[in-house]
Amino acid sequence: MEQNNNEKISASGKDLLNDVIADEKAAKNVSEDGGKKKNEKKEKKPKDKKGFNGKKLKHGTMATVFTCVFLALLVLVNVVATMLFDRYPITIDLTSEKIYSVSDKTEDYVKDVDVDVQVTVFADEQTYTNYSSYNKQAVELLKNYCKLNHHISYRFVDIDSHPEIVKEYTDTISQFDIIFETNTEVDGEEIKRTRKLGMLDLLSFNDEFQTQLSQSGYSLELLAQQCGGDLAFLSYYGNYVESSNAEQAFTSALMTVTDPNPVYVTVLTGRSELTELTYFQTLLTANGYNVNTADITSEEIPEDTDVIVVPAPKTDYLPEDITKISDFLNNDGDLGKQMIYIASYGQEKTPNLDEFLAEYGLAVGDGVICESDASSYYNSPCITIANKVSDNFTQDVASENPLILSALCRPINLLFDEQDMVSTDAYLQSSDSAFTADVELSQTTGQVSFGDAKTKGQQTYCAVGSKAKFVGENTVYSNIMAVGSEAMLSDNYLQYSQYQNSEYFISVLNGLTSKTAGITITPKTITGNVFDINQQQKTALKWTFCLGIPAAVLIVGIVVWARRKNK
Repeated sequence: MEQNNNEKISASGKDLLNDVIADEKAAKNVSEDGGKKKNEKKEKKPKDKKGFNGKKLKHGTMATVFTCVFLALLVLVNVVATMLFDRYPITIDLTSEKIYSVSDKTEDYVKDVDVDVQVTVFADEQTYTNYSSYNKQAVELLKNYCKLNHHISYRFVDIDSHPEIVKEYTDTISQFDIIFETNTEVDGEEIKRTRKLGMLDLLSFNDEFQTQLSQSGYSLELLAQQCGGDLAFLSYYGNYVESSNAEQAFTSALMTVTDPNPVYVTVLTGRSELTELTYFQTLLTANGYNVNTADITSEEIPEDTDVIVVPAPKTDYLPEDITKISDFLNNDGDLGKQMIYIASYGQEKTPNLDEFLAEYGLAVGDGVICESDASSYYNSPCITIANKVSDNFTQDVASENPLILSALCRPINLLFDEQDMVSTDAYLQSSDSAFTADVELSQTTGQVSFGDAKTKGQQTYCAVGSKAKFVGENTVYSNIMAVGSEAMLSDNYLQYSQYQNSEYFISVLNGLTSKTAGITITPKTITGNVFDINQQQKTALKWTFCLGIPAAVLIVGIVVWARRKNK
């Protein structure tokens, strides 16, 4: 029995010992697991620290890259803008008269030029531009022409430094002259065409000065020649300059050298003409026509002439004069020539001219056209506005209803509509309430008195008689455009902006000669203020540069700073 009890005690101690050992092992395992977790937590700290540094580095790199890209874009925009400014006229003309800008019609024409044109100014650029504000304006216009079309280029050549370049031209070159030139190939032959412009070609002088010269038997060119050149002339008479003709002169020269079929106009003189058509000739030249004069009494009509102008001769043409113009229009049977005949109430009897005009179905009537409808005349019943304008050759007239002003206009009568290959057409007509009458102008009071009405009803101010010839499938014409009054083409009426006399007659002539579209350019007056801006523009510019631009830069800087700080 004792032995059994001892055995039971021994077994229980052994189990207890095993339990103690198991508990110690479990405690040890728990301790080891806890140590591992602590070590894992300690090891995560450097990982977190490493991740934080990488984020800062990432944002810093992106900011640097963004700054570099932004600066690169600024440089790129500056380069592109500079190239655009050099090639295209992205400029702002702040002058009130837009003296440095070209007109819309000129811009359209210049953009269409498809041959290379070189413009040479014979002077040092600084010397030329510093001579006067008109020279400065001419240079700026020339640069705008080049920006509008890459075919047009310019250069400045000093005469003294480059005599070899001067020798390349057949024209006599003087200081400040400008040459437009092209080299084109026609039928396999290279043809060089040039047009020289002097300083006087770029300027317009006041009417009183030109009238005094005319009455003294001088022209601007003749007086300039006697003075020793354009510059010497301007040193004496520069104060009579009224406006700039630079745009007219440049566009005219451009037309002359680029037109594949130039048109030559000859104004006939020698029969006490009642008008000189000074401004009309200026318009013709500005629209690319080559204009010269010929004395019908002693000279032949130049062979290259396409259009002759007979400007209201006071005395009749002699038979030999009539033969000259008849042969010209007949053109050895080929026709294709044009004539503008201008009648005047101040003319004497002209039976020889009347007989010749009748061959083309035209007759100049007696008296002058008057209007009884107040809406059809201006100030006086004999200063009238055409009521009906034919659609023939109005392609270059901007207005749908052009107003053509006339004064003391003799009626143009149509002898027939069509006869023996000759046809007639009325271009400008009055209202149905018009009439013709003799008038007298008082030399003392300037009052106009009217006689009894000769004819009543619609009258014709301008008409065209055409002689036709069939050439294969085509028809060739020689035309006479008869105008009843020199006033319609006078200097004043052509320059009235509210009337379209200048546009209309240039458009008709363009149509008759099959010439490209014309351009009517108004001379620009240049004052002493180079940048002529008003007070409102000055205020806008001041606030733009003093407040607007700095504020925009500041706002952009704050936005960039705030975004970088938040990141």
